[in-house]
Amino acid sequence: MSAVPKTKILLAYRSGDICALPECVRKGRRLSVDSASGDPINVGQAAHIAGEHGGTDKKQRSARYNPDMSDEERNSYHNLVYLCGACHKRIDTLPEGEMDFSVELLKSIKTDHEEKVRQAMVDAFAEIGFSELQEATQWVAVIQPSTVTDDYSLLKLDDKIKKNDLDAESRAVIAMGLGVAPEVSRYIESVAQIDPEFPERLKAGFLEKYWRLKKEGIKGADLFELMCRFAQQGFSRQGQRSAGLAVLIYLFESCEVFEK
Repeated sequence: MSAVPKTKILLAYRSGDICALPECVRKGRRLSVDSASGDPINVGQAAHIAGEHGGTDKKQRSARYNPDMSDEERNSYHNLVYLCGACHKRIDTLPEGEMDFSVELLKSIKTDHEEKVRQAMVDAFAEIGFSELQEATQWVAVIQPSTVTDDYSLLKLDDKIKKNDLDAESRAVIAMGLGVAPEVSRYIESVAQIDPEFPERLKAGFLEKYWRLKKEGIKGADLFELMCRFAQQGFSRQGQRSAGLAVLIYLFESCEVFEK
């Protein structure tokens, strides 16, 4: 048993697609590549903090293996840290990796890294302008417009947040993104003057991904964060990534994305 794909995607998103070890962070190498579907392909790895294997005839004991943990606990999000292949091998090499990287140290590295990624995302909201929004929505050019539903009754924002059972972190991202909503609205209106179908294509692209995830049984904060991951489209610059999130949050408030 290993971590499920959904968990690996969330790990990559919250890690900013960057290896969490500080020495590697400074290199700034993104651990994702573009794909035709729009979903970035993760080339980073979900490394276990407390090791995965207890040791058998075919597999040696993993570094930091804890026999008291269940397989579900071992492969949960909280026991995984996002690393490049070289750093993954480094922390798992016995006995050096186990001596140099304790469970406590890796948990601290994971927490610090994810907090810095989130803060960088929030800081970049203040820098979003038309150029970043244009870059963040280029993928919409190949989307077919959706059918307009004139009689659709939208939920109020607070009701939509409650309906989707979003946690405090998701709510905080939405709150920050709403501060950029007027800029996103002006951008969409500007593009629509020369491309009238742009708003419907933009909405259709997000709705298609939303319904695909819903059919997979994903909901709540996991659904929201996987949509955030989609909105970032594998972008390398933080300005682009935060602009993608701003577009998603604008649609969260103003249309039926996350509505049903």
